[in-house]
Amino acid sequence: MTTVDNVFGVVRDLILELKDVDESDLTLDTNIESLSLDSLDFIEMQVVVKKKIGVALDPDSFASRNISNLRQLCELIVELKQSGSALA
Repeated sequence: MTTVDNVFGVVRDLILELKDVDESDLTLDTNIESLSLDSLDFIEMQVVVKKKIGVALDPDSFASRNISNLRQLCELIVELKQSGSALA
């Protein structure tokens, strides 16, 4: 079963690889903008989420859902996985 905590673990590990941030600074309430992710980081996130969780993230989801923190991102991924919008 895919949970917010499981998804957060995947996302957190990826961000730690991509950015020079302290693990203790990454929480579900961390503002995505504060991480200074660039377009290549978002592409890498899409690839990792698709590979590890089986969910294809649409870049428009960020704009249409007003995703501003990691909790909202993880909740979106869980929702997509549970709704069957995921790729097998």
